[in-house]
Amino acid sequence: MELKKILSNRSTKFLTLLLTSMLIATASAALYDYMFQTGTIGVQAMTLEWQKGADNATAGTQIAGVTASLTTLKGPPNGTRVYTDPVRLKNKGSQVTFDLLIDTVSGNTVNMSSIIVRLYSLNTTAYIRNVTVWSNGAKGTDETNLIIPLNHIWRFEWEIKWKSTAVISDQVIVNLKVRVPA
Repeated sequence: MELKKILSNRSTKFLTLLLTSMLIATASAALYDYMFQTGTIGVQAMTLEWQKGADNATAGTQIAGVTASLTTLKGPPNGTRVYTDPVRLKNKGSQVTFDLLIDTVSGNTVNMSSIIVRLYSLNTTAYIRNVTVWSNGAKGTDETNLIIPLNHIWRFEWEIKWKSTAVISDQVIVNLKVRVPA
């Protein structure tokens, strides 16, 4: 009988220890230390801004903040179409150095011959640079360290050339980025 009493005491002690440790673990898990972070977020003034050019209607130029969309650019098969002034870039601040990056060119590129964007200054009527966006079946090279002076406006001329194999349902989507150091 004493053996049963000893085992019963041990079982009771073990059960008590088990319940106590579970209670401590549960209480410990409910303790937290908190740290906080707050931020006040405003709207940044942009030095560069898109403006509609003289060809904005035929190019389908739409501007929403920092995004300029040219929605109706087209070109004939085995021919060339030039949009001389669909969109402009204006510098409202001090001289700005920026990069013009060719982010993506996708779609029916197999039937696309070339896409070239030429930059011209409206202030000086000077030619600035050619940016080959697409040519010979490959994406072109980014243009870096372009410098636009204070209060200058540059127009972006688009030249589109399709191959003779192009059909009316062909479409190419181009995404360019203007990267300005913050």
